[in-house]
Amino acid sequence: MKRFLVSFLAALALPTVANANVDPKIAEICMKATDFQGCVQSMSGQTDKNSSKNSDFDKALNFFKEGASLEAIRSTNKFLGLNPDSKEGYVLSALINIYDLSKFDEALDDINIAIDIDNAYAYPYALKASVFYFDLGGSFSKSFKYLQAGLDLSPEDPHVNFIAGDIQFDNGFAVLGGDTFDLDKKPKNKKALSLKSFENAKKNFEKTLANINLDRYKNPLAESSYTLDATYTTTALLGDTNFELYFLYRDINERSKAKQVLEEALEHYSKAISIAPTQEEVEKLELDRDFDLISPADVYRARGEVYSWMNNKLKKACSDWKVAKKLGDEGARDNFRNFKC
Repeated sequence: MKRFLVSFLAALALPTVANANVDPKIAEICMKATDFQGCVQSMSGQTDKNSSKNSDFDKALNFFKEGASLEAIRSTNKFLGLNPDSKEGYVLSALINIYDLSKFDEALDDINIAIDIDNAYAYPYALKASVFYFDLGGSFSKSFKYLQAGLDLSPEDPHVNFIAGDIQFDNGFAVLGGDTFDLDKKPKNKKALSLKSFENAKKNFEKTLANINLDRYKNPLAESSYTLDATYTTTALLGDTNFELYFLYRDINERSKAKQVLEEALEHYSKAISIAPTQEEVEKLELDRDFDLISPADVYRARGEVYSWMNNKLKKACSDWKVAKKLGDEGARDNFRNFKC
């Protein structure tokens, strides 16, 4: 009898629902409510509110992707005014302040608020490490403390791993004074630190490539920070990392490892070339966003240099330098001349 009564009341309500153009899903939920009309009004208002919230956030995110920084920060501030507890909103504000406005202290404030809202959110910790290390000139040890907090929370997160790889890659040069030239003149302890840093960078970039396309690590905010395709950029950086490891292993007579990483560098550069954007696309983005990006010319030159360290591969090296030279790479032009290609 009870079931029949519910059905009867629902039947009475249906004409009202139809006339009011109520969402059938909302109507179905509200059939069991004591105040059907009140429930419908409440649910419809909440749906509209959520739709508006999502629209404001998506609008801000799209502005950021397009490089429209003023519109992006205005939309983000509007969104945060209505949603002060949104960790994603504060992370987006931080990204805009970092990449478009160069307001790094404000970015750190945004990041800290996001962490306060959800201290188990791994990405802001990594982002904090990146700002502190690259933009504020912070020490590697303190940056790594922030970075490690993100890695502890989500050790396989490709976006956290990418930032970790980027910092450790740069640190590999920094401990040696900025380059890996003349290794025989570098202090032994510094070379050991550099080797470890590049090895860690390699591991993190490999994790990035392994997980970047998995749905469970989907992160539109982090993805919006990659000016170029993340897979292309990471693959090229893995080529760079392995190439630097080649010289460091060679310096300590680890010949087998040196040979292996040189071959891996060749493999990653070749893969990067196969999925690269055009040189024109990269140069336009560099001009529009004032970024220094990895272009096809860079990768061709680097792959040519790898070939030049391999037996009987000078012809292939010259071929790559010729391509890079046509794309405007001055280093490739010098190599082409110096090696008498």
